[in-house]
Amino acid sequence: MSLEVSSSALARCAVHPEMSAAGTCSRCGGFVCADCVKVVPGLEGRMFCAACEARPEVNYLEAFRLEFWGRRDRWAWTVGLVSLGLLALGLVSALDPRAPTALRLLFAFFAPVPVGVAFFLGRSWARHALLATPVVMAVLLGPDSREEVSLVVVCAVPALITAVVIHRDVRNRLFFRRDVTPGELQALWNVRRNNPLARHALSFGLSGVFMPVFAPLAVLCGAVAWRRVDPEAHPPIGRGGQALAGIVLGVASLLLWGFVLLSFLNRFLSGVVVHK
Repeated sequence: MSLEVSSSALARCAVHPEMSAAGTCSRCGGFVCADCVKVVPGLEGRMFCAACEARPEVNYLEAFRLEFWGRRDRWAWTVGLVSLGLLALGLVSALDPRAPTALRLLFAFFAPVPVGVAFFLGRSWARHALLATPVVMAVLLGPDSREEVSLVVVCAVPALITAVVIHRDVRNRLFFRRDVTPGELQALWNVRRNNPLARHALSFGLSGVFMPVFAPLAVLCGAVAWRRVDPEAHPPIGRGGQALAGIVLGVASLLLWGFVLLSFLNRFLSGVVVHK
């Protein structure tokens, strides 16, 4: 004997009543069809309806992306300040009585300024032009002797590495309104928003090894951060490993410095007794 259920008794999508429900929203519990199912990056194991998926407490990565979309970051300010410094150096070099050298330095220091200003203003072409700026400056400086070549290379290589780091920086790409992958956005969110006390606990724990005053802070921050860990929350709160590491380092630092202090006091008191 089989029990048949009429089609009218089956659960229906709240938005499309003519469609059978494929599941329920993890937040509101409403029925959703296959076309209405939304998956949020970072919460791939759960399904949401369109209304809940748009809420910032659910789609926290999208809200996080919009928070920094087009907003100037620290690298933009750094490049802008460096451009002002190069402009000042160019003006000072123009006062050099040695005309050929002054002209060469003037071109070398002024050439990156338009790129830096455009970078500060968020022009997309400046983001790529920044990579060539150290090389262009090295060529315009035109070193003559071997010592000058070595000096230019020593200055240009770190500048080129820094330009590559800036070009790949996720936060800076959001300033330039460039698309980033969900994984990159998740990594940036982990650094900026995901249980920051755990990161502070680890930093204090490492500092406490050398300066015991930071050890109690590591234990305190680690304990609070550990209590906040909740992988099932929206958004999930993690970094339990860093919180635990901060607690362990803080306790170990207190024990280590306590042992050192007791040993010092024991030797000091022994010396006083012997002297008497």
